[in-house]
Amino acid sequence: MRPELFPVEPTVPPEWWREEEVVATVARHSVPEWRDIVLRAYAEQPALSLTGAQGQRLWGMDASTCGYVLDALVESGVLARTSAGQYCRAAVIRPVDPVMVF
Repeated sequence: MRPELFPVEPTVPPEWWREEEVVATVARHSVPEWRDIVLRAYAEQPALSLTGAQGQRLWGMDASTCGYVLDALVESGVLARTSAGQYCRAAVIRPVDPVMVF
């Protein structure tokens, strides 16, 4: 290898590369609207499996609303929560997760 291709001194990243403060915004929807958003996501991706925190980031929800919506969908039988804390469609998870089998 030619040494001139690998400089010894670290280079300063260009101005556009510098990290900027990222401000997260939470979308404002009613609980029924959030429910529809979550249901649509699981309908479009039947194998979708998310933790509550992942759902928060994906949908831009606050923690309490996300937990409420996901838990309500579990109680209604649409979703199931695995032993690992993943929320999946109930029809997909029941045959697979041994904890869900009675």
